[in-house]
Amino acid sequence: MSIPQLAVTYDTTRAYRRLVDALARRAARFGSADPEAAAHEAVARSLASPVSRRAVEYYFHEDEGAPVPEWSLLQLLGWLHGVLRNVVREERARAHVHRETAAAAVKVEPVDPAPDPLTSMIDAQRQAIVRECLGKLGADYQTALLLRWNGAKYADIAAQLGVNENTVATWLRRGALELTALVRARMDVEEADDV
Repeated sequence: MSIPQLAVTYDTTRAYRRLVDALARRAARFGSADPEAAAHEAVARSLASPVSRRAVEYYFHEDEGAPVPEWSLLQLLGWLHGVLRNVVREERARAHVHRETAAAAVKVEPVDPAPDPLTSMIDAQRQAIVRECLGKLGADYQTALLLRWNGAKYADIAAQLGVNENTVATWLRRGALELTALVRARMDVEEADDV
């Protein structure tokens, strides 16, 4: 069912003002910070599209000889509503970016790069536990893990220990698993002593 086209028989300036006011009220409901500017932007964008431009000119200009547009007034209002919604979304997105940028510009006191004494003490205790547990591993596992820890590649470790790279990979995997189990057991003992 099509809606009949309305003839331009009223004061177009007043009608345009009422349209902008209605769009501004709707923009305020959408959450626009500047509803009137959003309403004008929606109309301006509608004038950029040829189809909606013909409808705006027909319904809101005083030119009686304008050709009848493809869109009814209701279709034009629906279009304007959609354009207004996009304008308000863009406005809100810009405001969000502006807030993030403003928050990032706030000067923050630099953090002291030196670790606090408690963190240093805990790290030292953990390192001591790992060194103690590493000493309980077999010599091959210890050597392979220490060389790898110092940045040696599998091929370098294999050449230094006189084995192939697959053996190095096996020693590293098994050594890491054993070391992890020993450290966990030691940490459980430490926790039980603290309780």
